Amino acid sequence: MTNAFTNARPVWSESDLESLNVSLFFVVPLTGKESEIRVTASSFYRIFLHGKFLAYGPSRDAHGHFRVDRIPLKGKGPLIIEVAGYCCNSFYAINQASFCLYETFDEEGRSLAASSKESKAYRNETRLRKVTRFSYQRAFSESYEFDPRYPLFLKTGDCPYEKVGLAELPMPILERRIVHDLSFPRATFQKVEEGVASIDSSLPIYQDRYQTTEYLKIFPKEEWEIDSNAVASKLAYRLSPVGETLCSGTFFTYALPASLTGFFELVLDVKEDALLYLVFDEVNVPSSSQPGMIGISFYRNTTHNCITYSLKKGHYRLLSFEPYTAHFARLVCLGGSLTVSSFKLARYENPDAHRIHYSFANKKIERVFASAVSTFAQNAVDLLTDCPSRERAGWLCDSFFSGQTEPLLTGFNLEEEAFLDAYAKCKKDDLPEGMISMCYPADFPSKEYIPNWSLWYILELEQFQKRNGNVPLISKSRENIEGILSYFKKLENEDGMLENLQGWVFVEWSKANDPEFIAGVNAPSNMLYAAALIAASSLLGDPSLKEKGVALKLAIKKMFFRGDFFVDNAIRDENGVLHLTENTSETCQYYALYFGVASLEKDPEFANRMIRDFGEYRDDKTVYPSVYKSNLLMGIMMRLEWLNCLGRHEQVFAETIDYFDKMATLTGTLWEHDDVNASLNHCFASYVVHFLLEANFGLLYIDEAKKEIHMTESSLSDEGSVSIPLRSGGRLFLQGKDGKRTIRKPKEYSLVFERA
Repeated sequence: MTNAFTNARPVWSESDLESLNVSLFFVVPLTGKESEIRVTASSFYRIFLHGKFLAYGPSRDAHGHFRVDRIPLKGKGPLIIEVAGYCCNSFYAINQASFCLYETFDEEGRSLAASSKESKAYRNETRLRKVTRFSYQRAFSESYEFDPRYPLFLKTGDCPYEKVGLAELPMPILERRIVHDLSFPRATFQKVEEGVASIDSSLPIYQDRYQTTEYLKIFPKEEWEIDSNAVASKLAYRLSPVGETLCSGTFFTYALPASLTGFFELVLDVKEDALLYLVFDEVNVPSSSQPGMIGISFYRNTTHNCITYSLKKGHYRLLSFEPYTAHFARLVCLGGSLTVSSFKLARYENPDAHRIHYSFANKKIERVFASAVSTFAQNAVDLLTDCPSRERAGWLCDSFFSGQTEPLLTGFNLEEEAFLDAYAKCKKDDLPEGMISMCYPADFPSKEYIPNWSLWYILELEQFQKRNGNVPLISKSRENIEGILSYFKKLENEDGMLENLQGWVFVEWSKANDPEFIAGVNAPSNMLYAAALIAASSLLGDPSLKEKGVALKLAIKKMFFRGDFFVDNAIRDENGVLHLTENTSETCQYYALYFGVASLEKDPEFANRMIRDFGEYRDDKTVYPSVYKSNLLMGIMMRLEWLNCLGRHEQVFAETIDYFDKMATLTGTLWEHDDVNASLNHCFASYVVHFLLEANFGLLYIDEAKKEIHMTESSLSDEGSVSIPLRSGGRLFLQGKDGKRTIRKPKEYSLVFERA
């Protein structure tokens, strides 16, 4: 996209070219003739026009590549671009030089104002630099010092802060924005509690690796300008009437209808200079020390869910710079007094996700479905991410599942395209030859990688090709595919199996991932490898890879299947001979069934045992206690998809309700694990949409390249309906009623029935 700018140059404070956590304001002159501004930045920017929040970006991309946003403008200024340059290592923002690059144009495309060394740039003195990080995976937390100069600046553009000298930087590689623009609809927090707050010196101070891990690039604790972690750790609360004014030592607790993601927006009238702490979380986990109260743990998800505001007397409209995820939030006043006239969340989510329309007679299924849609929307804003809270990271494997969900909700595959496009250009300098990053765009100074995830990447590319045809993105990804296969080829033993995998070998969040289960020759990893070889055969047009994958499946079954269950791994004795261990996980069985190493047709006793005795209802203490239980990522997902393939749709519905409805009820989102001890909003779980549509309506996938709707011959057809957006602009309508299925589609699409 070399023609995005005419005169603009990337610029940044010449005294802060490598400084951590620097925030600058750029004041852009407007004459009223402007029709749009084109802008990109590193790390992130936001724009205020006439004092109102207009835009946030850019969409993330690979190292050295930056997507350009084109934002319509109307009216005169002031227009203010605020840029946060983090210059640190993280899982969601690349560690590269900070800059701002912008240019305004009129309707004829003539340049009116462009970033240069002469641009008006000012240090954002309201935001404290030397603070704790937000998490191990994300950059810095937010702490502010505001006085009435700030709201006046947003309205007039007359900046009271230090002007900085600018240096021009080399022009980066510019790319088009792939995903659609956002509108930031507001959700309103409702006050649900009030009371008194105090500092309890007996409470321990929360400690986490992100506070001390130097290779992340952090500020040492002794340099922090505020230790909000120490204060938030010791906050204690008691319910008590407060009234409408927050004064020192009081709090208000607020709730949203469900866990949502966005920017906190506060409208405050500060009567006396005040110190305000905002703490928040995705879920209510009541504390035994504070019974009857909503439990908000700012560190539950190993995050610093805390923003602080030091406020001089005045009126303020405040907006957090970073997006956060919250169901409950607490405003704690630790000095002065203020009133809260509005508390909202400017939602940061994919509006296309809500293009699907659905209704189920079974309201539990509808609740789970709605939670899956919300989970996807919050995790697919500029590319596919794992969770919108702790990480905001583009993880492989997760994306295999969420990438299949996207077109069912939106009619497009834009988020997955942006994700895979970044991977096609990904940096691999710090990894073994041929390997790719476990999540991207990101920087890993620890040089950590997950070899299994690169195999899921190949499977994802095959799925993307199936839905979208042999598009240029597949060709751009060819080098990655070939490199991955070359990497694993060197790890094959005499049986053609991968042995002694290096890096962080990841099978699942369960016993299946314990070191003694993955050592030596790991069966699930080899089952995945066989499937990846077959997928690579299709992507590369190499039939020999399919032959190799099929042969590997047969070898795996011969070695690891005992007749009752598959064993997870084999290790060598002192003479170099491979022996099976006794390690047996439920997840290993699902890998075998999901990837076709075993089947109901060829192994009926084994398959029926897995259908009948395993899953959500098993008491693993009494029923096959030596077969260790699966978790959600990804054993349970594999199980439900496999049951769908067998046509056991009623069982899929029943197990889905029992597994996911507790999540949907508590947070309105779907989780990473089956408990509340991690992210409660994880994108891969939105795949529930896929297997519910398959179970009830028989929908498998939509091939937009060939305009084919792939379906099963039979389905549950329980009472309900769904209207799915298609890329052509039309809709696919499916209805189930009285056990019968109705299908309505645009005439240019054909139906393809694949299995009973």
